[in-house]
This record gives sequence, C-alpha cells and structure tokens, in this order.
Amino acid sequence: MQALPSNPKRIVLVNPTRYLGNLLIAGELIQQFSRYCSDKGIQLQIVLDESFRDLLIHSLPEAQLVFYPRRAIARASIAGKLRLYLQCLRKIRNFRADIAFNIEEDSVSHRLTQLSGARFRLGCSTTRHRYGYHQVLPIDFSRRPADQKHRWYSFAEVFMHLGLEPGKPAYIHLHPATLNETATSRLLAAGLKDHTPLAVIHAGATKAYKRWPTPSFSALAEQLIDKGYQVAFIGSGDDCRITAEILEMLSAEYKSCTVNACGILSLSELAAFLQQASIMIGNDSGPFHLAAALNIPGIVIFGPTEADIWKPLGRNIRVIQHRNLCSPQCTRKNCLHAHRCLHAISPDEIMAALSTIAP
Repeated sequence: MQALPSNPKRIVLVNPTRYLGNLLIAGELIQQFSRYCSDKGIQLQIVLDESFRDLLIHSLPEAQLVFYPRRAIARASIAGKLRLYLQCLRKIRNFRADIAFNIEEDSVSHRLTQLSGARFRLGCSTTRHRYGYHQVLPIDFSRRPADQKHRWYSFAEVFMHLGLEPGKPAYIHLHPATLNETATSRLLAAGLKDHTPLAVIHAGATKAYKRWPTPSFSALAEQLIDKGYQVAFIGSGDDCRITAEILEMLSAEYKSCTVNACGILSLSELAAFLQQASIMIGNDSGPFHLAAALNIPGIVIFGPTEADIWKPLGRNIRVIQHRNLCSPQCTRKNCLHAHRCLHAISPDEIMAALSTIAP
C-alpha cells in the first residue's frame, strides 16, 4: 500500500451516485472538502450524476463540477453510450489529477476512478476496489461502532484521510430557488390550494421492501385530510403508478383534497415545492432525505433496512419502524413474513407520532 502523495495540486472526487439520499448525506462533507482544498490552494474536480445538476448548481462551485450523463447513456445506442462515457472520462483524465478518490461502492464510481489517469487512486472498499488502486481504506459500511453507524461516518472517514477535520453529521446546505410560475401553474392545475396546510407524501421507494402498503397510505391520506391538511403526492417513475393506486382507493370527496404532483416537477422544482410543506411523510427514500435537508418536519417509515445507518439527519424527524418483528433468518430481499415489519405500522401510529412534531 502506497502513501498518499504529499502536497497534491489537483484532486478529483468521483461520486456519480444515482441515489439522491446518499448524495445529500455526503454533500456537506463535499462542501467542506471544497473549502478545504480552496484554502490549501488545491484544485478540486467533483464528478456527480447529471440528474442532480439543477439541484446542486448553487450549492457547489460550478467550475469544479463534471456531470456523468447516466440517463443519456441509458437511452443511447451502443455507439452513443460509448461516446458519452468517453466524453465524461476525457474531462476527468484531462484534469490530470494527483489524487482520484471515491466514497461509494458502486461500479460506475469504481470504473471512472480506475480509468481517471490520476497519479494516485484511493478506494474505500476492500471487497469492491481490489484492482487499479494505490491505497484502499478498510472502511466497514455495515458493521460499525454504535455511535458511528450512520452512513455519514463512513463517508467522513475518506475525507478525514485526505486531511479534512472531523465534524458533526449534517446534510448538504442547499439553496433552492422559489417555485417558478410554470411549475406553480402545473401544481394549481393538479388541484393545489392556497392557504391550506400542506402534507406531502412520498409513497414510493427504489426497493419493494421499503414500501409501506398502498392501502395504508390511502387511509393515512384520509386522516390527514380530516385534520385539515391538503395532501400532495410526489415522486417520479414507478412512483406515479403507486400514487395512482392510492388515489383510486379514495372517494371523490377525499380525492378533491389531494394533489398528484408525481412526474410534473423537476428535482429543483420539487425542492422549491417542499419548502411550502407543513409536514412530510414517506418511506425511506431520496425525496424524504431532500425534505429533511430542507428542515421540513416529518415521519419516515422504515421496513427491514437499518434505520441507524440510513435515518434522516433532520432535527424534527420521527422514525417509525418495527424491525423487532423480523426474524434472524430474514433478509431484505427474502422475507419469511411478507414484510410484516411494514404491515404492522398503522395510519393511527403515524398520526399519533405526527402530533408530537407537527407545527
């Protein structure tokens, strides 16, 4: 294992994660490291997923950012995929970094770091980063001390190895714009009402084992409406199907008090819209982390995932979880009890928790 180069002049962070929650959790560390490099006279390049451009453009120095075109690559022909990938890789290699490093175990970050052309390549996973690195930090992402279980601490270990002073867990500092007229018009057309307390729900999640049942969300929406809230459903992709199922369960009376904002807002528009919310309720997901990063109070629903690792960092957030109902033989993808840890959570329990945090 080689030692880190002393007095590096150029460093590249390769972090094109597609998971919004991971980026928001690591983002404040990235901001700190950006300032650290500036103070030390080090040029920094940061590789991020293109889908987060509009959300982060005012939170990190634009000149430092390189965007990995994941969505464009997914849609392109084979030749197009190669061209787009090489264009991104060329920007990284032309930077001629002294150090390239990553903070995730995903394959895209891994390959781009390997091919970065950096004089020294630093990895963080002894299982995933076996080849093409000069040093790999033996970071355990899952089994950590009780007071440092959260994923933030795993990310922080890498930055501390590069010289950053340790701090306290926090989200990236976002600077969302106000909601623009075009997005406002879409929301008004979807039924948004002025001067009504707004409860935002995200019923989707990237994994099925993270999703609270749709009938439970439907019953919860009714209780929220009875309490005087207008309920707005957010999301994209498959979230739109899940939301449609929930809305189909509601009577016309309740449906008139909901807003289906699924698929009609960009990520930056969603951040602006969330600032209008009184509360946020949802599964363990990127949109919930976004709301927490914006200091929106809320309730997050966890299934078998370890909340100590992935819980939101927001101050006014309650975690609801019944992981004690899981069996030792269960895995997240192979549950012996049809995810009863999720089904055991009732709308009444959510409402009771909400009464302790709602403004």
